[in-house]
Amino acid sequence: MRIVVIGAGITGLTCAAHLLEGTRAAGTDLTLDVLEARTRTGGHAWTVYEDGFLVEGGPNGYLDKEREPEPGRLVRMLGLESRVIEANPAARRRFILRGGKLRLVPDGPATLIKSDVLSAAGKLRLMMEPWARKAPAGEESVFQFAERRIGREAAEVLVDAAVSGISAGDSRALSVASAFPIMKEMERDHGSLVRAMMARRGQKPARLVSFDGGMEVLIGALRDRCGASVRVGVAVRGIANDGGQWHVALEDGTAIAADRVVLALPAREATRLVDALDAELARTLAAFPYSSLAVVALAYHASHTGPLEGYGYLIPAFEDLQSIGVLWESSVFAGRAPEGHALLRIMIGGARRPEIASLEPEELERRAREELARVMGITAPPLRSWVRRWPHAIAQYDFGHADRLREARACAARHPGLELCGSSYDGIAFGASIASGAAAAHRILAGLGVDTVAGVA
Repeated sequence: MRIVVIGAGITGLTCAAHLLEGTRAAGTDLTLDVLEARTRTGGHAWTVYEDGFLVEGGPNGYLDKEREPEPGRLVRMLGLESRVIEANPAARRRFILRGGKLRLVPDGPATLIKSDVLSAAGKLRLMMEPWARKAPAGEESVFQFAERRIGREAAEVLVDAAVSGISAGDSRALSVASAFPIMKEMERDHGSLVRAMMARRGQKPARLVSFDGGMEVLIGALRDRCGASVRVGVAVRGIANDGGQWHVALEDGTAIAADRVVLALPAREATRLVDALDAELARTLAAFPYSSLAVVALAYHASHTGPLEGYGYLIPAFEDLQSIGVLWESSVFAGRAPEGHALLRIMIGGARRPEIASLEPEELERRAREELARVMGITAPPLRSWVRRWPHAIAQYDFGHADRLREARACAARHPGLELCGSSYDGIAFGASIASGAAAAHRILAGLGVDTVAGVA
């Protein structure tokens, strides 16, 4: 049995590790190739450590929660439990920029009453959520859902900013059923978001966690587990199937014969690989939209930033800034900056400013510093800066996503042995990408007669 996994981001590496674990436990021979066109593994998970600063180019952690156990299973499978760290208690404090001022986001009814993030009318409307009108027929945007349930002001101030911070997207364009299915589930099962949250009281709360050496700890452990199977700098030209035998054509002119092929790539990147195989599948994958993003990390003396007691702040669209959020990294996780120093990450662009990610790093830093000065009053030059540009970074689950997903799965099903997985399909969160890779591995292993594998969802 030979399996080729194309893409060595978190999804592809997770899939590969589970395939190796499952076939080893079952005593099944497996030849595995994990091919990555770039010169490094990990995709958006990219950690650098310089001058005592630990800087994430992409996600800085993930949510550890009972209803999504796959990340925890992977950590245990890799023996990384001792390297998991939890966010500082201060990270529970989150802020919203409104009227040029940072305002604390309420975390419950008591703090909502005292909060200045919403007007009195906005608070009253939010508290009327249990009596909101029922969902209309057809697809709703995230914004429409939020406006219907908690009112227009809360939708514009709280929800739009949160959606932009999570997905770099536009709450008015994203489908709530596809992008945030948990919200529709809460409404369906309890008739109210408030009643749903009350029903979940007593459940173990989600924890924001990372690793003592950053997200690269997980990527490195997966890479080590997969060993020589992982090959970087190997670009794939296309895939074909001849009588049940897969052929993976590489850009160097060579090819690999395989029994199964896993496309652990963004849909837009997988498009060209399947064009000759299935034009309809290629057209469907090409239709998945994305937003672009730039990340600017700035290091300061702590005296220049003032106290940073919180996770950071999000920025609603009406504030008309180019940044969508700022993370106070050195306040969130220990070990992100030397004693007496601070590290901030500014997220710029997204659906609001799609052209931003194409700007030069120097210009991105200039704009980030300008907006930090405007919001936080930080005018001192940074000690260090890091800029990471991510064109087409995050899949956007907008109107029609469910139909595109069904069509893509149906087209892929016409080609036995072909798997699609990743954040284009199964959720954009880091944990969802892990779950998607694990699920693809499980489907392959089940097809091989491996029914029960420790650690596979």
